[in-house]
Amino acid sequence: MSRTNTDVVVFTCNWDGFSCIEAAAQSRLNYPTSVKVVRVSCLSRVHSGLILKAFDLGVGGVMLLGCEPGNCYYENDDKFNVIEYEKARGVLGLLGLGMDRLKLTRLPRCDGEGFVKQVTRFIAEIKQAG
Repeated sequence: MSRTNTDVVVFTCNWDGFSCIEAAAQSRLNYPTSVKVVRVSCLSRVHSGLILKAFDLGVGGVMLLGCEPGNCYYENDDKFNVIEYEKARGVLGLLGLGMDRLKLTRLPRCDGEGFVKQVTRFIAEIKQAG
């Protein structure tokens, strides 16, 4: 019997995205231990090749967690993130891995509860997709 890998890599920006993870920890909110966080200075640093490499290494899903549109600390992530996100989703679809295994999430600063809800829901969707 094969089990779906529900390991999720969360690439998060150093600013609003990471503040959500810190807020969840400070509030002692639990999220699945299968979540692995990779902190980057800005999501604009995460290109489609890096996202696809995570899948090549066997993760079940990748979440990009960043600032809300217009609130980027570096003022440049919005367009670049969407372009790289769409590229990676397209390749996942072509490979038959499922485009729904990649999620772009933007939350307001320090929204720990929102992060926990989003990542828990994402893992449930991965399990359901098989």
